[in-house]
Amino acid sequence: MVAGGQEIEMNGYASTSTVRVQFMPVGRDRREWMWKARDESNTICISGQRFESLTEAMRDAREQVFGDDDEGPLAA
Repeated sequence: MVAGGQEIEMNGYASTSTVRVQFMPVGRDRREWMWKARDESNTICISGQRFESLTEAMRDAREQVFGDDDEGPLAA
């Protein structure tokens, strides 16, 4: 757990690499969410938008990091 946010590990289906995704509340009232992801090679991806719910942020992170748009085991 990260102060003010959540951090989870996501594993890709076709690879054994691990991606660490951090979800942070943002905005004046901390009611919106953004994410950033870091893989084993230290490459960072950051969401370019804010999401109204953690569920939406998790779905976007999964789609952007893995190119996965189905509702698999990482679905929120």
